[in-house]
Amino acid sequence: MRIPEDVRKDIPLTQEVIYFDNTATSLTPIPVVKAMDEYYLKYRANVHRGVHKLSQMATHKYEESRKIVADFIGAKFEEIVFTKNTSESLNLVALGLEWKKGDRIVTTPYEHHSDLLPWQRVARKYGAKLEIIEGDDEGNLDLSDAEKKIKGAKLVAVQHVSNALGVIHEVEEIGKMAKEEGAIFVVDAAQSVGHMEVDVRKIHADFLAFSGHKGPLGPTGIGVLYINEEMFDIFDPPLVGGGTIEDVDLCCYKLTAPPERYEAGTPNIGGAIGLAAGIKYIEKIGLDKIEKQEHKLVKRTTEGLTELEIPWYGPRNLKKHAGVVSFNVPPLHPHDVAAILDEHNIMVRSGHHCALPVMKRLGINGTVRASFHVYNSIEEVETFLGVMEELVKSLR
Repeated sequence: MRIPEDVRKDIPLTQEVIYFDNTATSLTPIPVVKAMDEYYLKYRANVHRGVHKLSQMATHKYEESRKIVADFIGAKFEEIVFTKNTSESLNLVALGLEWKKGDRIVTTPYEHHSDLLPWQRVARKYGAKLEIIEGDDEGNLDLSDAEKKIKGAKLVAVQHVSNALGVIHEVEEIGKMAKEEGAIFVVDAAQSVGHMEVDVRKIHADFLAFSGHKGPLGPTGIGVLYINEEMFDIFDPPLVGGGTIEDVDLCCYKLTAPPERYEAGTPNIGGAIGLAAGIKYIEKIGLDKIEKQEHKLVKRTTEGLTELEIPWYGPRNLKKHAGVVSFNVPPLHPHDVAAILDEHNIMVRSGHHCALPVMKRLGINGTVRASFHVYNSIEEVETFLGVMEELVKSLR
């Protein structure tokens, strides 16, 4: 498969716009849409409930999708739980664990709100203590401080890739620290799965969350929560009801085995099938090719912005910089810059990116964010830089 030409042929929207908003949601290839259409048109039924052939086919495809997801991140079949998105997955972790006063939770100053607010709420509700690993303005964590803070911690929660700064955090090293201390390790992998290799065993994850509509090129409304089998006995399902039980009396109930015990009610069947199709598409391309393409795009974008004297944020060490570039064009507001780019059919994101503590640390009210996937091209980056050059000239 030629990169990015062949991928662009499978995504018609790439012929109409320059889409640099992949951190928010990625575009969907035709094979993914077809896989979902097949479910809705040929074997539409609920799963795990019926003996008729449509239900049996739907159940088979749904559970086959779980196996595809598990293999993709190095997990076991029963460790994969389908959710709505990364935010729901991370909230479920916080809600399903037992807490007591004095429990220590360690996280970073760069987290998406969805990997910060749940822990803040636990601290407020149960008297747990929230501690923050130190880092610099580029998003680089102080690993020596991490080691100190993790000692005696109950839980450590870290994003793999910052959606605001693009920095790739050392989750393998931090996971090892957590493991050595007996702490629960939670990874927000919303911006890494589908863009780079993610192996839950390698990074020592106890819980890991990601969304189908970002890196995996799947649909919206489907997410994944990986639960290490060692957590099954201590992680209580926050939601119970249909599908989660083995037996029920008027007084009490007995939960069924994972993963079904963690999936109450009718799941997003079409979404799971679409997610699996997206993962198969990613595997067909190859994660190594995706990483290489995104690195080229980041390198040219940051070089171009530097040449134009446009301030950009994130790690200067591009080996630690994923396919996300945040920048500003003073004195313009980020939304104004995004609107100008939109006039040239270039789609970017502007604002605080659900990372307000990061923006406050940098003393800014937000950034413009260009984020990439494998179907983006160097030619698109050059077009983007050309618009930025004209914009800078108009301000002088």
